[in-house]
Amino acid sequence: MSSGTKIVKAALRLIGAHSIAAPADPESITIGTDTLNSMIQSWLSIGIDMGATPLQVPGDELNEPVDAYLGIVYNLAMLLQPNYGAGGRPISPLVVVTANSQMDFIKSAYQVHYIPSKVVSSTLPKGQGNVGYRDRQYFAEGETLDG
Repeated sequence: MSSGTKIVKAALRLIGAHSIAAPADPESITIGTDTLNSMIQSWLSIGIDMGATPLQVPGDELNEPVDAYLGIVYNLAMLLQPNYGAGGRPISPLVVVTANSQMDFIKSAYQVHYIPSKVVSSTLPKGQGNVGYRDRQYFAEGETLDG
């Protein structure tokens, strides 16, 4: 679990917008925090629920799982790069590859998949069909296999 400031600074470091010699200004930290909150919310919208909590202020704890830290940092760096790359260097291909592989991991570990019940045709007979023609039972209109 990490603070929002730590995650944002790590992402900014990947794109060259933060270092010991030239630390990120408070506005950059605020932009990074807003982008981080938006990224976590968009992940929740597609079913990736890792228990992270939105940040009220940059110093709050994100409460992310330890194994998701790299995925969050690298994907945040990808989202922040357009803010800092206009006059500078492009994002490193290694950052892009790592962000993609970490996103694949996060999806496989934390994305919740919902498989709906199969709705069958109302002309499909129930059971083995071992009774007479007129006695056969059919599925009702819109009935599911588990219903």
